[in-house]
Amino acid sequence: MNLKEEVTKLVNGFIKRDEIFLVDVQIKGKKGNRKIQVFIDGDKYVDIDDCSKISKALSDELEITDIVEGRYIIEVSSPGADKALVLQRQYPKHIGKELEVLTKENKKYQGVLLNVIEDEIELSVRSGKIKKEINKASLRLSFDEIEHSKVVIRL
Repeated sequence: MNLKEEVTKLVNGFIKRDEIFLVDVQIKGKKGNRKIQVFIDGDKYVDIDDCSKISKALSDELEITDIVEGRYIIEVSSPGADKALVLQRQYPKHIGKELEVLTKENKKYQGVLLNVIEDEIELSVRSGKIKKEINKASLRLSFDEIEHSKVVIRL
């Protein structure tokens, strides 16, 4: 088992609340100087205490098991608003928000997430180029069709 798999297994064991889940583990650097990044998310929210508890538990376990050679640092955080949605479970809390969706066929859609229904999402998208002709249509995309999605942040 490689280091990413080991860390993934450990973190999944540390998660105590059902509404918190692991999104991704990234290992950067070379042996002797690693950066272990753990991204967790929640059905509603993730707070600093969740990140801190997982970071402490992971640090303690890595010290005991000695599976990381040399120096390393651990960062545990939520993915952040600018990161792509990776898991189907991340979508429901973004209902009502605008998403940018790229399909595996390289088509790009932007619209408000209306619903998450089993294996697909429903977006309200605009069509037409002239303001007077803009129509809103509902578009359904299966998760199998989606390459990635991001929440659109407007300032």
